[in-house]
Amino acid sequence: MDQLKKFGRVVLVGRPNTGKSTLLNAIMNQKVAITSPLPQTTRKSAEAVYRDERGIVIFTDTPGIINKVTDLVSKAVNTEAPKAVGRKDVIVCMVDVSRPKSEEENKVIGIIRKMPSKKILVYNKIDKAIGPKDHFGEYNYLEEEFDKVITISALKLKNIKGLVNLIFSFLPEVSEETLVNEMGQVEMTNKPLINMDSNTYVAEIIREKAYLFLREEVPYTINVGVTEIKDKKKMLVIKAVIFTNADRYKKMIIGAGGKKIKEIGYNARKELELMSGRKIFLELTVQTDTHWMEKDFNL
Repeated sequence: MDQLKKFGRVVLVGRPNTGKSTLLNAIMNQKVAITSPLPQTTRKSAEAVYRDERGIVIFTDTPGIINKVTDLVSKAVNTEAPKAVGRKDVIVCMVDVSRPKSEEENKVIGIIRKMPSKKILVYNKIDKAIGPKDHFGEYNYLEEEFDKVITISALKLKNIKGLVNLIFSFLPEVSEETLVNEMGQVEMTNKPLINMDSNTYVAEIIREKAYLFLREEVPYTINVGVTEIKDKKKMLVIKAVIFTNADRYKKMIIGAGGKKIKEIGYNARKELELMSGRKIFLELTVQTDTHWMEKDFNL
């Protein structure tokens, strides 16, 4: 008789900057999603597969729900979470209790309210919710919408195991045969699995560094494309382009004497080397393309 294992699909939702991607990285104990202090760092839903002796969980990290959107990217980003919540066993709704409640929370609740999934409310950033930044009381009204409530700090790795335990408690048991059928041909290893090819993943790392080192208004105008990855035995050679929609932003990305683009490239290269264990040569250029938004989001 087959040994029963837990298996299910879990989606992370919330307003921007509640720590969804940081939480996913903490659960996976490895960087699988880029993060930055800026909203809309996550632009598209991404999946990662978590496994332990209890079973397998497929996590979906979604972009933050924005209340008012005007540009093409924001409009496209706002469609990601509603598409992702369907057919999930558990919905994990994150709120940042170090920030005041906003209308965006109501928008999130409106999306998940009618879903039959089990729902967990996660109070995140408890390490920051101190004194005037303690906004716990503003979110208490949400609790009646959820099956369970838990407080964590994704950044400080506080109560992450408790959350994972809660998630597993809601997942159904399936036979090993069903598990194999659900996972298809996915390699059953202990390594985290993500639904990105190597080009996309490298592009995301570069975009993360651009978000961290550019002025606040510039990141929303950019995207990154990897044009080539070659294994030269002694090193990996990567060629990538940062696209922006105006020449004035191109100059800011390059910086005086090329200082800014070198800074972005250096930090991206160091992280990629650390993650791959390989020496990397990164050739990073900047191009103006006024239509990159339409191309990237198929608009």
